[in-house]
Amino acid sequence: MINAPAAAHEEADAESRATPTARASDAASTIAALEHAAWALAAVAKLCGTGAIEADTVRLTSDDDTAAARVLASIGLLTNVGDGYEPAPGMAELMGLVPATIRSEATISVLRQIATIAGILPNVDAMGWAAHDDKTLLAQGRASALGGKMLAAVAVASLAGLAERFRDGGHFLDVGTGVGELGAAFAEALPDATVVGLDVLGRAVELARAMIRDRNLDNRFEVRHQAIEDLDDTNRYDLAWIPAPFIPPAAFKAGLANIYAALSPGGWIVVAAGRLDGDDLAVSVTRWQTQLAGGTPLTATDAHTILTTTGFTNIAPIPTPVGAPALYCGQRPIAEDRWAPRPRHAGPAMSHS
Repeated sequence: MINAPAAAHEEADAESRATPTARASDAASTIAALEHAAWALAAVAKLCGTGAIEADTVRLTSDDDTAAARVLASIGLLTNVGDGYEPAPGMAELMGLVPATIRSEATISVLRQIATIAGILPNVDAMGWAAHDDKTLLAQGRASALGGKMLAAVAVASLAGLAERFRDGGHFLDVGTGVGELGAAFAEALPDATVVGLDVLGRAVELARAMIRDRNLDNRFEVRHQAIEDLDDTNRYDLAWIPAPFIPPAAFKAGLANIYAALSPGGWIVVAAGRLDGDDLAVSVTRWQTQLAGGTPLTATDAHTILTTTGFTNIAPIPTPVGAPALYCGQRPIAEDRWAPRPRHAGPAMSHS
């Protein structure tokens, strides 16, 4: 017999599923709507990328801009004002939260990932995130910079003890650093902090190191060509970040144990995860994206279980806006009980390239 909560969950899942198309015309209409949505994404990337859309104004300088604005007005993101357009209230609020350049980079990353999966752009290395070319890595990285700013502004301010640790220093571990934009944004927001970023993709590491040199962060931001399973730092970091959708399951499990050991007592971990709640299309896309990246799908229950098993305490979700990943935090206890789980290292550290 199905218990009541499970039954309610299955009923909600059933309601979120689309009704199967009954006729060819229905299927064609659905596909056409998706094609139109792709053009709307292109309009977002174009107008945000050129600065045509800001929080309180829309400046159009060409017929192409006007055509793109017309598309966004048709879906309610812009409104007609005389002969021009302005952001709709919700879009204006969103632009105040997410800068236009970051919105554009995030959209470009999505479009380029889709183009790679569809065979329009070449698959570079065949497996996981390495399949994408440098331009896609850079677009995704620039979009992630907002995450670094939010960690510095929100996590450091709200998680117990971090404000004091980062007031005159502090150490941040950025797992899966990619091209380094999240770690750089964190370092720039907290000018006394130091950052160590890890990534297994050599191309990304080289791009990150070049960016760090260009922004004069060499003395505070170290990027290692190293897998999280091979991290052997101990009692060093005050805050660690790990994005589950980009970390394979075995590496994620071993990595959490290594992060536990690498944090100083009282330090915190923040885990990012793809959202696995909501309508069936959103969940299905999230699962596909995670699979393509070779990453770890993680529900709230999964996150709580694996963080608890590793030894973390004070585990809780961190509220995030629509469109952002789910976040879960946990703390390495300040005074560890002798019966608490102990992390196990996966092996010796790799040499840094």
